[in-house]
Amino acid sequence: MKHLPNLLTYLRLMLIPVFVVLMLDPSRAMVIAAVVVFIVAALTDSLDGMIARRYGLTSEIGKLLDPVADKLLVMSALVMLVAQRSDLDARAWVPGWMVVLVLGREIWVTGLRAVAAAQGKIVAANAAGKVKSFLQMVAIVLLLLHDAPFPFLRKSVSCQVVGLYLLLISIVVSYWGAIEYSYLILGSQRRKSP
Repeated sequence: MKHLPNLLTYLRLMLIPVFVVLMLDPSRAMVIAAVVVFIVAALTDSLDGMIARRYGLTSEIGKLLDPVADKLLVMSALVMLVAQRSDLDARAWVPGWMVVLVLGREIWVTGLRAVAAAQGKIVAANAAGKVKSFLQMVAIVLLLLHDAPFPFLRKSVSCQVVGLYLLLISIVVSYWGAIEYSYLILGSQRRKSP
């Protein structure tokens, strides 16, 4: 039981290549299978954190691996979504600039975590990071179901439209969290320097 949260994180890491292989063939059946794999992987994220907190099974390796697994899952999905093209207008399912913003933020925060680790601290995800992760996971599922109808205010829009708006909101939240991380880590380092 004490290793269950980390085992769930390892499972999430192992599901990433399965998801990528499924997305190589964007037929309806393969995309639906990819959606199922992605949802299972995303659920392991919620489950491992819940189990770790509830039973006091948090570990330093878990604090380090969990956000890395999340980043790899999200970035793999977004890169595969950029590679997919609409049958109607040949546009990417997700614009590349959004993925660049997500990637840039993740690289920055990973760098900040490395600075903190060099100081002997492991920084767990903050509230903004958790909200960002949830929004990204939901957005990605909707983006995978891109052409399916989504009921909205007595109208129907595509899942892609809703997914893109959620992804944009997640980017705003993620940059807010990155500012908090920057202040926490770089601010404490500045206070320590002579």
